[in-house]
Amino acid sequence: MNIATDLRNAGTDLALDNAGANWRALATSHVIRKFELAGANGCLFETARTFAEENGIGAPPHHNAWGALCLALSRQNILVKTGQYVNSKTARSHARVSPVWRLKKFEVQQET
Repeated sequence: MNIATDLRNAGTDLALDNAGANWRALATSHVIRKFELAGANGCLFETARTFAEENGIGAPPHHNAWGALCLALSRQNILVKTGQYVNSKTARSHARVSPVWRLKKFEVQQET
């Protein structure tokens, strides 16, 4: 067990619990839809967040719920990193380098 990982996971769970089951289900649905549309190339999680917001999902009680959702979907092996990193696009992200994600089902299998 790693105390840092345990604390991160507890914080993630708390942020999602705080957002409520209805918000989480709706947000998950919208985010997965955006990653479906992105296909094997994937996209930044912030792109999926913007898609969800533009399609009527309300804001969670705390903005950390979005990051918690990304981490939860990763921990559930629904989202995987592509290995690519690009600069974020939103102003609040200040162009930080962020991972590109895709749905696990689009993960490229290495030939042996």
